Amino acid sequence: MKIELNEATTKIRKPWAWTDRNQSRAGDVTIVLRELDAYLPLTIRQIYYRLISKNLHEQGHWIWKSKPVDIYKALVPLIKWMRIDGKIGWGYIHDEHRTITGKRGWSSAKAFIRYHADDFLVGYNRCLAQGQPRHIEIWLEKQALLHIVEPVADEFCRRVVVCRGYSSVTFQIEFYNRATKAIDLGQIPTILYFGDWDPSGVNMPYAAAQTLQDELGLAGFEIHRMGINPDHFTDIQANPVPIKQTDSRSKAFVAQYGDTAYELDAFHPEDLEVLVRESIRQFTNMDAMFHQRQIGSKEHMKVMALQERLQWVIDEEVEKFEQPNLGADDETDR
Repeated sequence: MKIELNEATTKIRKPWAWTDRNQSRAGDVTIVLRELDAYLPLTIRQIYYRLISKNLHEQGHWIWKSKPVDIYKALVPLIKWMRIDGKIGWGYIHDEHRTITGKRGWSSAKAFIRYHADDFLVGYNRCLAQGQPRHIEIWLEKQALLHIVEPVADEFCRRVVVCRGYSSVTFQIEFYNRATKAIDLGQIPTILYFGDWDPSGVNMPYAAAQTLQDELGLAGFEIHRMGINPDHFTDIQANPVPIKQTDSRSKAFVAQYGDTAYELDAFHPEDLEVLVRESIRQFTNMDAMFHQRQIGSKEHMKVMALQERLQWVIDEEVEKFEQPNLGADDETDR
């Protein structure tokens, strides 16, 4: 069925206008984006928390009819039109819920060879986790924060696992398999967990531990909740989010911890980087890691020397392939 717009299928949308109020709100968003320029792209939720932490939401243009507006709800159309009208770049905002697969096929054999030849033997890095007493994994509740956490984990050659919501048994058995291999190598499987401080977020690592230990029979592993923890509350936004009363764990959570929750997104990106780095260091033998880095530096030089010698041979062979006429859909191979 072809989708066509007509009077019956077109929804009447309220026209967007750059009123003084919207201009002022856009100015606040720009302040946040400039502050976090090194961490782009950001999610709308991250921008929301920075507005709160900087108290920008207390200004008059965030008030409507004598009442504070729902800031997050107001940000969605605001940022949409900031992007459409060129006030901020399209690449400034990250939406982790959209996936685009790559297309298959090459315009020619020559293009295929050149694509792989250009990266042949490029990018060697020795695994710095060799010789460590622990097999460490970073479990992260928020997909949107992966681009902040992953580079830090990469410094230590450690895996980041995004575990949105409660983990399925498939997810758990995959860790079980990695953990048993680590145990066979004499390592302690160690999960460093980063998630929201709310009824579900606090319970999730306990639920994972129970499945792994009591139902899958895994022994000798450790799970450490590294954040958000109560000792971080003073370093994040002043206005925590309310407890979701629809969460079946709310009653017990409120009785033990109080009636407010904190989301991992509330961390300033730099603070989250520091927390993840310090957490990994806490469970890492840094002397052993430095030793692996020294070996890796020497190996890298040898690999690059080999790559340079072989590249000459590859370049000569590639030129033997004919360059075909490009079709309409051959402007790119990837």
